[in-house]
Amino acid sequence: MARFSSEIPADTDARWARYVAGIAKAQPGLRSFLRTLLPCPGDADDVLQETNLILWQKREEYDSTRDFGPWARRIAYFQTLAHLKKRSRSRESRFSEEMAESLAVECERRADALEDRIQALRTCLDKLPGDERELVEARYGTGASVKVMAGEIGRSADALSMHLYRVRQKLAECISKSLRGGEMEMKGGEG
Repeated sequence: MARFSSEIPADTDARWARYVAGIAKAQPGLRSFLRTLLPCPGDADDVLQETNLILWQKREEYDSTRDFGPWARRIAYFQTLAHLKKRSRSRESRFSEEMAESLAVECERRADALEDRIQALRTCLDKLPGDERELVEARYGTGASVKVMAGEIGRSADALSMHLYRVRQKLAECISKSLRGGEMEMKGGEG
């Protein structure tokens, strides 16, 4: 006779923990996506809750080798269509399925472009010389003011501001090259 255990294997626990983390991480993007498709914030919030329920129900179907965001947005899109159909039956809807599809495609394109830019920024930040990366992290990661930072490193605020400007230009150039598929080489120094 086979023995049954009420314990869930550790690898399953870790898998569900990653899945729940994926749902949590996707919430701001899903909310923005739905608010684009559904102009009434209450409707967007309702569809977000329905989407989260479906995401949980479909957890076994999720392919963890694929990006979670597009998969979750697709489910949110279908939940939006269901919501719009329900609304059209009650004649409360001002948006067609075609409009929702058009908006969803544009949102997906923008989300993909933003993810590409974020990845390019990370790659370009990694290519910065250590002192410049530390400056960028101190200024933009912690929100330290230029004046305070300048005092801490013994430089004038104007000089530090100019240095940060040059670093931002280098990052922008690197990101542009990366997005065009070019080589992402960072030049050292203050320029």
